[in-house]
Amino acid sequence: MVKDFESLPHTADIKIRVYGKTKKDLFRHALIGMFQVIGPKIAGCHVESGRVVCKELPEKHDIAVEALDDVALLVDFLSEALYLSDVNNEAYLDVVIHELTDQKIKATIYGAKVKGFEVVELKAVTYHDLAIKKVDDVWQADIVFDI
Repeated sequence: MVKDFESLPHTADIKIRVYGKTKKDLFRHALIGMFQVIGPKIAGCHVESGRVVCKELPEKHDIAVEALDDVALLVDFLSEALYLSDVNNEAYLDVVIHELTDQKIKATIYGAKVKGFEVVELKAVTYHDLAIKKVDDVWQADIVFDI
């Protein structure tokens, strides 16, 4: 089984490496990793094996994003989720991707209201060293978040 994401060391920001058997998996794991890595504090949820686990994710939003290529699409998709998180005071721990091409994504993100974050709030998704590549039949991307 392919793992979904892992934290990587970074001097000033937060960096994760995301994996997926498909690009849909990669985008899903990027969203999950972005919020899990900062430890959202959510009423009624608990931490299990270092991850926030919720029985229900009552908040949902539809996202439709278009971009020039898959790298810009990933940044824009995560940036839209981060924007919605800031505006609605929510964290998103799952997503259903309805459509994905290298230039377009349509998805529904699922989350819950937050009381804060264990680590820090993210300011932005960056393009720093970002590339989507396939390594031994597994899609992968390193993503740096500005804090």
